[in-house]
Amino acid sequence: MPRPRKYSVEEVLNFTVKDIQGPNRIERSRSRSWCTPIASPYNPNDPEKVEKDSRVEREAHEELVGDNGRPCYPIELGFEVFNNPRQYKDLFEYWNGESGAGETTERWVFFRQLKRWKLFRQFQQRNRRYFIFHNRFPEFQQQVLERRRRHGLDGNMQLLEAHDKQSKLNDWMEYQDYELRTYERLEKDFKDAQERLASRRKALAEAGISAFEGVQELGFASEYSLTIEWNKEKFRAEKREELAERKLRLAEKRLKAAGLDDLGESVERATWERLFLKEVESAQIRMDELQRLAEDATRELEPYNRWFYGRRIEWGKKEFEDPEEGGRMIKLECESTEHQDRMKKLEELEKKNHEAGMAHFRAKGEVELAEEAYDAARLDNLGEIVERAALIKMALGEVRSAQTQVEEAKEPLKKIRLKGAVISALGSIPLTRGKVKRHEVLLEWIEQQRQEIAGGCTDVEKEGCQEFASPAENG
Repeated sequence: MPRPRKYSVEEVLNFTVKDIQGPNRIERSRSRSWCTPIASPYNPNDPEKVEKDSRVEREAHEELVGDNGRPCYPIELGFEVFNNPRQYKDLFEYWNGESGAGETTERWVFFRQLKRWKLFRQFQQRNRRYFIFHNRFPEFQQQVLERRRRHGLDGNMQLLEAHDKQSKLNDWMEYQDYELRTYERLEKDFKDAQERLASRRKALAEAGISAFEGVQELGFASEYSLTIEWNKEKFRAEKREELAERKLRLAEKRLKAAGLDDLGESVERATWERLFLKEVESAQIRMDELQRLAEDATRELEPYNRWFYGRRIEWGKKEFEDPEEGGRMIKLECESTEHQDRMKKLEELEKKNHEAGMAHFRAKGEVELAEEAYDAARLDNLGEIVERAALIKMALGEVRSAQTQVEEAKEPLKKIRLKGAVISALGSIPLTRGKVKRHEVLLEWIEQQRQEIAGGCTDVEKEGCQEFASPAENG
């Protein structure tokens, strides 16, 4: 089975009825994310898992220390520290909140630290290439100093174009700047969330809707519950709009038929009914033809689907057994010409299959509409012969009535969507603020490490010259 796409609350709030009911709505994720096989229930005390976790953490610790990184707790404490984390509790919670491919246990703290440290090193090299190439390296250094002043941080620093020639202190302060950049982005996200909420509240009030007054934010449970109820309300409103639009299409079809010159000035009832029956037959032929094309497209796609999901399962096994080596092998395979050619063909066939499925779906809708028009013609309260002018007048009245119903259905839906936008904005407040608070824990630890390095404690393998205290403990 393909892994379903995870939608954000914002996307869920903007679903339409067609998104829910249309064909082939399940999206196949073609990103190169890995599919981990179904495993037995996780037992953290399984000796094999403990040994694997120990190996992963030892290797990550060694590589982190070898590249001048600083582990967040002394490795000598072993995994027992997780049973009584004490001053490391907030740091462990921070690092366990950071995602990473192949991670299956909270004990992989050094692994996550190393992953972030590697991202910093990549950023460090990228930055230097840019600023050195444009002869603007002093400008980069000035940006770092100004950022430190904005955050009230002490300590002079001198960055070098060759970062491997920098002192450990300057290297660490550059890493501190890397995390300060992230912190400022998170702060901006929180500010944007507040402004978005204010803007949506205003739009809701201007629409004459009184809701969520006095509510400043929504936790996950409250937001989830409200979103479920809101989606039900939105679905009902969209259904009303959809039905109104369908009535309008039906009325327009009848008006178009009544305006056909072939009918003459007087129309026999049998002729009127036969006109719509022919449309049903024509639409049915078209639908059958498109159904065959859709089935052909699906058959053509199937072997590529089997290949793709087979590779994902194999990748998942490799990465589960050895994250580093598995990741390297997967990367090499994905970069191969054969793999990229297959992926290109897969995407082409998937697009073809989707388009064929949608064409068949639309054709099925046309058959249903034609059948409705035929049923309506049979139920028309007409004599055996009717003047065409009377048919046109009748159909024109139906069109105007349907247009009114469409407009009446749109207005409440517009208000419901405004309400949903506010629910989404209220839910984003604690999320964005929480990310800011979590990053403050990391920044507090980084600054304590800077002070240790400046004070002469440079033995990163015996990290912890000072005991880390979280902002809450300092408060």
